[in-house]
Amino acid sequence: MMLKLKTIRMENKEIEVAINKKPSFVETWYEGSVMYNKEEYKFWLVDPKSEDPSGDMYECEVKWFFKNVPREVRASYASIIEMYKSIHYNDSTNSARDSKSV
Repeated sequence: MMLKLKTIRMENKEIEVAINKKPSFVETWYEGSVMYNKEEYKFWLVDPKSEDPSGDMYECEVKWFFKNVPREVRASYASIIEMYKSIHYNDSTNSARDSKSV
C-alpha cells in the first residue's frame, strides 16, 4: 500500500511523491577498516537482509567513510565482501549446527 505524501508543482509541472508504508527491505550496516601504508581507512559494509520479489538475495555493498581513499584501498572492495560472506555464512552455519547438536 502506498502513502501519498505530497503533490509538488515545479516549473508548471506537477510531481506526486508516494512512499510504501512497509519497508521494501532492511539493511544491516557493519563498520570496518583497511590499513594501508600505516593509515586506516574506514568503511561500512551494508548487508541487505531480504530478497527481491523473485527470491534473489540483494548484493552486499562497501561504502567508504570519506572520499580520500586511495585507489589501491578501493580495489579491496570485492575482497572485503568475500571475506564478510565467508565469515558471516560460516558463523551462521556453525551456530545452527551447534544449536542442533545440543
